[in-house]
Amino acid sequence: MSEETKLEQGLLLYLVFLDPVGSMAFRRLAISLFALWSHFCLADPIPISIPSKPSLNNVVYSNFLGISFELSFMNEYFGNDTSTIPQPMLNYLSGLRALNGPSHPIRIRVGGNSADTSTYMPNQTSPMVVLTDPNANANYQPVSYGPMLWQVLNQVAKDVGGAQYLIGVSLNDTGRDDMIVGSARQILGDSLDAVLIGNEPDLYAVHGVRPNLQNYTVDDYIGEFDTIVDQLQNTPAGNAVNGQTVAGPTICCFWDLATVLEEGYLSNFTSVLKYITLQHYPQNNCFGSYRYGLDYYLQHANVVDLAAWQQPGIDLVVANQGSGRPQLVMSEFNSASCGGIPTISDTFAVGALWTVDYALQQASVGYSATYVHTREKGISYNILTPSDDGWTTNPPFYALLATAEILRATNGSIVTDLNVENSIINTDATTAGYAVYDAQTSSIKTLVFLNFANSSAQFSLPQGLIPQNEDRNITVKYLSASSATEKYNIVWGGQTFLNVTDGKAVDFDASKLTWARQNTDVDCSNGCTIDAPGPSLAVVFLEKEATLSHSQNENHVAANGSLRIGCLGWVFGVLIRLSLFL
Repeated sequence: MSEETKLEQGLLLYLVFLDPVGSMAFRRLAISLFALWSHFCLADPIPISIPSKPSLNNVVYSNFLGISFELSFMNEYFGNDTSTIPQPMLNYLSGLRALNGPSHPIRIRVGGNSADTSTYMPNQTSPMVVLTDPNANANYQPVSYGPMLWQVLNQVAKDVGGAQYLIGVSLNDTGRDDMIVGSARQILGDSLDAVLIGNEPDLYAVHGVRPNLQNYTVDDYIGEFDTIVDQLQNTPAGNAVNGQTVAGPTICCFWDLATVLEEGYLSNFTSVLKYITLQHYPQNNCFGSYRYGLDYYLQHANVVDLAAWQQPGIDLVVANQGSGRPQLVMSEFNSASCGGIPTISDTFAVGALWTVDYALQQASVGYSATYVHTREKGISYNILTPSDDGWTTNPPFYALLATAEILRATNGSIVTDLNVENSIINTDATTAGYAVYDAQTSSIKTLVFLNFANSSAQFSLPQGLIPQNEDRNITVKYLSASSATEKYNIVWGGQTFLNVTDGKAVDFDASKLTWARQNTDVDCSNGCTIDAPGPSLAVVFLEKEATLSHSQNENHVAANGSLRIGCLGWVFGVLIRLSLFL
């Protein structure tokens, strides 16, 4: 038993048996808390084994996790023209951009089902998007839009310090894609990252998008894709596929990626493909019912299985290490398709913790980027809720901030799953972890620990993590909330958006948010123990230059190599608060 544990035990025993002042009710409460402390706070720290080198050589950057916006509702987030861009949106994106570092603009994808069914109007100005079918299915709402959309996005890129855009064009209305891409390229310039041709073509047959075909096949798709590529060679901006600027196949559900690649997609389009794109959700809520509850998202093994979807195809893409090879991108994901699941998708456990876990897992298996999806106001999985009365920050936005800071590195990062407590396959495991390596030196720069349980977890780090000639203190930052199902009481890195309406994070008030963890320095010269309250994400920065000191909420811990402030603080916090009523 450690010295800290002995101290906690002694203080609690004093309250239970010896305190002459406490009332009988207070003592009964202390006895109950002693039992809870014994159960939750005496657990041995989890030993962490860290490979000296990463298991895969997949380099990612701080802008790995981007935002996907449904085309139909771009005006809700970005206004109707360049003069009406909401300042809160710019503030949110500027904050994210600052975390990415100087060389990595934020990633934004504009598309979705609506991009496959909407009409481009070259003379349409303000409003930049207009809904055209009031009776349309809620998940397929077409709009008309014009070049004002690109002008707004170009202004956003300037205002926030850099953005790169992945835009979707239709595989249905094949007569205007050259105008769309030509206009986008002329206005966006280098901010245009790539063009997604079509959206989820493996659903075309199911959704009746190709009524004249009994079955829409991979060969049909490749033929149509080829037609669009030919069109894009002659746009108002010239040859839009001169260089690798195209992305696909953007399948989501039924087709096998390896089959698509091997049946001619890769060989026919390697010269124009910048990204091999997929879209995938763990489940759907399209028909008013769903398969998985909250517990599914709290099991790391499920994230591992989810990221392994299309594994043979992923292996084909990753194995191709040639110059100019197409990179693997998840162009859309979230917790459940068709808008998510209220009381699940909008919680801290799913929107924040699960999103970070899934993003890092994708980085560990070969993805170069991934985009979390957002739709119209009222959708449960959205990253933000815009309003004229003030914007609201939802759990997934915290995931964007945390992931950016986790992966921030001058040389790029390589992510490896640490398989904490066999969590890769053990669905009973309540913890998980990742190591993040410098892409050039293979040195370990960041460790990430997830605790999905309601009780604290301790992670024991080995000696030798920090070179002898460097500062022995490491910095720990927390993504935490008052509970797993919380929506707004959330803190990342000492800051919160709670009660913030303008998109600018503020330092949290430790006297009010007693559950929130401060940024903490720990002496790890001889190994150390990192505490992660339940539920939370603890990020251990081994390199000082990797951290951003943007919060005043920092706590410098004594150099005993242990950080176990959760159990004792929680117990006495409860005692003090409840004693006022006894």
